[in-house]
Amino acid sequence: MSVTKMKAVTIAGQIDEFDFVVEKYVYGRDIHLENAMSVLTNHNRLQGFDDSNEYDSVEKSALSVLKLANCKINKKLTAPESMTYQEMNGAIDAVNAYIENEQKQDSKFSDKIKANELLIDKMNLMLSLDLDLSRLRSLEFIRCKFGHIPKTGYKTLVTYLDGLEAFFVKTAEDATDVWGFYFAPLLKERKVEEVFSSLYFEETDIDSGYSGTPYEIKQKLLKENQELRGKIAENSEKTAKMLSSHTNEINGIYNLAGKRRQFAQIRRNAARGDMFFYVVGWMDEKRADALEKEIADSGDVVMFYSEDAENVRNMEPPTKLKNNPIFKPFEMFVKMYGLPSYNELDPTGILAVTYILFFGIMFGDVGQSFILAAAGFIIYKLKKIDLAGIVGFVGISGVIFGFIYGSFFGNEEIIPELFGTSPIRPMEQAIMMLGATIAVGVVIIIFGMTVNIINAVKSRNIGEALFGHNGAAGLVFYISMLLMTANIFLKWGIPTMLFVIFAVVSVLVMYMSGPLSDLTAGKKYWWPKSGMYFVENFFELFEVILSFFTNTISFLRIGAFAIVHVGMMMVVAILTPEGAGIGSVLVQVIGNSVVMILEGLIVGIQVLRLEYYEMFARYFTGRGKEFVSLADNKVN
Repeated sequence: MSVTKMKAVTIAGQIDEFDFVVEKYVYGRDIHLENAMSVLTNHNRLQGFDDSNEYDSVEKSALSVLKLANCKINKKLTAPESMTYQEMNGAIDAVNAYIENEQKQDSKFSDKIKANELLIDKMNLMLSLDLDLSRLRSLEFIRCKFGHIPKTGYKTLVTYLDGLEAFFVKTAEDATDVWGFYFAPLLKERKVEEVFSSLYFEETDIDSGYSGTPYEIKQKLLKENQELRGKIAENSEKTAKMLSSHTNEINGIYNLAGKRRQFAQIRRNAARGDMFFYVVGWMDEKRADALEKEIADSGDVVMFYSEDAENVRNMEPPTKLKNNPIFKPFEMFVKMYGLPSYNELDPTGILAVTYILFFGIMFGDVGQSFILAAAGFIIYKLKKIDLAGIVGFVGISGVIFGFIYGSFFGNEEIIPELFGTSPIRPMEQAIMMLGATIAVGVVIIIFGMTVNIINAVKSRNIGEALFGHNGAAGLVFYISMLLMTANIFLKWGIPTMLFVIFAVVSVLVMYMSGPLSDLTAGKKYWWPKSGMYFVENFFELFEVILSFFTNTISFLRIGAFAIVHVGMMMVVAILTPEGAGIGSVLVQVIGNSVVMILEGLIVGIQVLRLEYYEMFARYFTGRGKEFVSLADNKVN
């Protein structure tokens, strides 16, 4: 439950050996860089390096080409060190120019294919016409138009045709429209057009530029599209071969550009004097000690200095989480809230254990939880998605509590009969369930305040540890109120006034926590100057005292959701038809699926709410600075 122990390190060498020292002792190392100019004290004698990071764009361009070629990055390949920025860009630009030209051609071919497909759709509507369409375009005294008319309009049209001196050739029809040609003398064109328009005839252009019957034109278009697709495939094959022949070169450029980008990053963070340069950063204790030994044994003129994080005053140590494989996926939830400060306990382990426990209590069902666990672990194995890993672990917890509740896909008879157990029935033993979860909440709150006291002591914040509402004073008040309540109901016979005295004293201490903290810290003017402090603090203290009660009651949701789960499965059972028919199976599958998805999502959110508001709020600040390793600093 602690973060990785860090050391502040300083590496110094002669300015003319900067590249040599950085490549040998800094580049690719698991080190978090700090800005040396803002850390080192003799600013007047130091200055920064003037260096731009022009290789960032080269690295991104090379990476995009490698992704396009579906090529995995090979770190062993590297371009010659003599290769310049212009040469790198030139090599990448040549590949990109070829790809761009191929894409332009393919785009032109694709547009032609789409246009042909639209024309093929039109030809399909007139396949019954065995006539060369080019002849229709050459008519001198007859106007011919193709289109569609609603079926209701077509029925009306039939009665008008004899008097219009026009005729309509039907070629196709669908559920709503009739398609075809109408022919009319040029002298009657205006009148005929008005009649057809009044019947909602819509013209469709068929001037394709092709000659032949609709069927012949369709075959020509299909053949043309086949040839165009062949050209696209041929272009893709040529591009693939070109990319394959250049992948090693581009891979080498990518690695060299990444190396020079990191060098530029190191330069920007380094400081220089008249003769020496300085690189400052953080390393974990083991790697820092190993690097110190490596430099000492090398005989190189390089200075290495390290200091434990606890002794560093002018730099905030970064946080590097260190958890076992079970807790590792739960780091996602911690980072959503914030990273622990270096001197804080890492809450990942606490969150993992309580999240798994709470979810299992609220979602106890052997069958449903087994499906969650299996799906979660399979996805986590294949995709390494942290959320899937979390689902897998909480699924196991649900299976365990499913056996405790005797629930298998909502059925509470199968498991007791198979194993001869007497399970806990959340619905029948609701008072016990709710009381037990309140007791769990009490333990969690006390534990959270204890962790907060430890964190405060580690951070040398004695005032918070002793006088804060989540410190010793708050802990005494909470335990006093719990014991007083138990004494009244259980009739222990202890004088109630004893608990009242402890509670009142702890409230007064919390009320004056600010001035008392300043006094403990040795501040000269520790007493508040403004009377408003006492008024504001009164209302804040009232809210704090109320929060002890509300936070405790909030844990009722754990038992409540265990009862709700049983209730939802009872609804599924009621809706299931009697017998073993397909209807019963279908209702059970759908019902269990809905409960798994809906309640699983709600329970997951509710447990996370408990973690953030009832637990993290008591002992976790989340103000840490993330450890950004130079070794992992890759281009996106």
